[in-house]
Amino acid sequence: MKQTRLKRVFLFFVFLFILEMGLVFFLNNKIIIIAILAVINLYLINRILNLIRRLELSNIEKIREATINAEDSIDFAIKEVPVGIITYNAETKQPIWLNPYAEEVFYSDDQQLLQLTKEDVLNYLSLFEKGKDIFKVGNEIFRFKVNVEQQTLTFENITQENTLYQEKKAMQTAIGIVSVDNYDDVTDNMDVKQVSYLNSFLTTIISDWLEEYHVFYKRLNAERYIFVSQLEDIEKMMDSKFQILDEIRKRTIEQGIMGITLSIGISYGGESLSITGTAAQTSLDMALVRGGDQVVVKEANGNSKPIYFGGKSASVAKRTRVRSRAMSTAIQGLINESPDVYIMGHRFPDMDAIGSAFGVAKLAKFYKKDAWVILNDEENIPDIYRVMEELKEYPELHQQILTPKEAMKKMQSNSLLIMVDYHKPSLSISKELYDKFNRVVIIDHHRRGDEFPDKSLLSYIESSASSASELVTELLEYQSNTDNSKLDKFDATLLLAGIVVDTKSFSVRTTARTFDVASYLRTCGADSSLVQYLLSSDLTSYLEMSQLISKNEYVTEDTVIVVGEEDKEYDSVEAAKTADTLLSMAGINAAFVITRRVDKKIGISARSNGAINVQLIMEALGGGGHFTNAATQISSGSINDAKIKLLEVIHKNIDEMYDKE
Repeated sequence: MKQTRLKRVFLFFVFLFILEMGLVFFLNNKIIIIAILAVINLYLINRILNLIRRLELSNIEKIREATINAEDSIDFAIKEVPVGIITYNAETKQPIWLNPYAEEVFYSDDQQLLQLTKEDVLNYLSLFEKGKDIFKVGNEIFRFKVNVEQQTLTFENITQENTLYQEKKAMQTAIGIVSVDNYDDVTDNMDVKQVSYLNSFLTTIISDWLEEYHVFYKRLNAERYIFVSQLEDIEKMMDSKFQILDEIRKRTIEQGIMGITLSIGISYGGESLSITGTAAQTSLDMALVRGGDQVVVKEANGNSKPIYFGGKSASVAKRTRVRSRAMSTAIQGLINESPDVYIMGHRFPDMDAIGSAFGVAKLAKFYKKDAWVILNDEENIPDIYRVMEELKEYPELHQQILTPKEAMKKMQSNSLLIMVDYHKPSLSISKELYDKFNRVVIIDHHRRGDEFPDKSLLSYIESSASSASELVTELLEYQSNTDNSKLDKFDATLLLAGIVVDTKSFSVRTTARTFDVASYLRTCGADSSLVQYLLSSDLTSYLEMSQLISKNEYVTEDTVIVVGEEDKEYDSVEAAKTADTLLSMAGINAAFVITRRVDKKIGISARSNGAINVQLIMEALGGGGHFTNAATQISSGSINDAKIKLLEVIHKNIDEMYDKE
């Protein structure tokens, strides 16, 4: 229509032009010509003005029509589309206006009481700042967005979507592997009939438990079972905290069978069953390394943290001399393949870290390799200062010590790093130095935690061992049978000091193997009087420990906590000795000492005589350790904040801590 109108206008102007030209050529009277032209032009101007007016009216009508349509669309979107809109005051955060959909969500049934408050808006804005976009109202789940400039919050209902997601997640395939701890040790002295009865007894208990959750399972051998289930079945097991652990322990004891516990590794969510199965085996290995009698559940995507259940009983010695000898041979091979060896303990190393480090250095010397012990002078505790003074009498040992900076300059691309008395990279004396190594070996006696090196060639972790020094001594014992491979007197003294520290003079976590290696060290010339000197406390430290002890508070009738001064720094050994001293007093089964460390972090040292699982508490706070000896470090907050967190965790885990039925 618009093109037709323009065509007509064009033809009209052509006609007028031809008419005017005809008048000019055919009429001789100029006055008449001018008069006619004037009339024609006036008519033309009038037509043009009318045309312009009509065009303007047409555009206004279109704009008015478009505006009406837009208003109708906006009104439909606001009233009919299932998206909630909330506007709020920029300063007070008080909700100002809600669209009808938002009113349906936030108004009560009588449409008079608004359930959306200023606090709700503040909470949603806080969630948005933290990168979260989900909130709940009653049983409904909503995803929201915030436009800070417009002070507007929009949201949509995703309850159905979330339900479908949860159903899909619950149907994920999970694979679990059940292992009977200490099966070989228990059955060694049994006759065939007793072994048959034990197998039937264990199979009945385990199968009854698995059938309760309607999962598919198979017995692989006398001590291994595998089951396949859906994640929702695993969640039910988690809700019951895997009661099978307590049941198997209780019922075997009732039958007079000691030492039988279960370790279970479970994984789910892998891209394939192969990945899920491999992750389940890794979870089982982690449960066994941590001492057994526990369950490790982990999603198979590699980024999630494992969830632990059980671990209520102290680790039972499961390592054998065959395994120790095999580890010794494996470590020998790795050392022989390396141009040189670097040994590093944890930050603020104690006597166990120092003793095991120099023990490994001696092991490398047996294989004729250069070995270097990494120490940071700024992080030495009083015990280590005394060791440094004694080392000056042994130049050959003293020259093996390097600072992290010296080590980074000296190391080669294929140098070997051996981590002793720890396995968490973040606890390294120098994390920067650790990151430089591509070949890593771990020798540790702490229960394995979430953080673990991703480039370890070999990990020798035995949570049943008293100390890293005990493990290293066994490795040395297998290699020191010739005249060229004898342990020196001072090396033996350092190793013995490491064992004495971690066993509290052979009073805790001590097995027959511990006494065996201690006896071996004594035959190598370990000096007990020198050990006592190295571990002794000076008067100042003793007075500070006494001052800390005076601040003790009872949490339960047999558990105490001690809180150091906020603005005072304590070394980690002083806090640990304070906890040990408290534990030596009658009626105290567990002690927790909270202090600010020299590195400005807040440290918690936890000790137990075996009646209480302190490792469970420290793991809940991001740390770890042993059933009777554990610790954690907190990077931020005050001493009082740490105390509040500790009390919350203790009261939350009181049943597991005491292993109550």
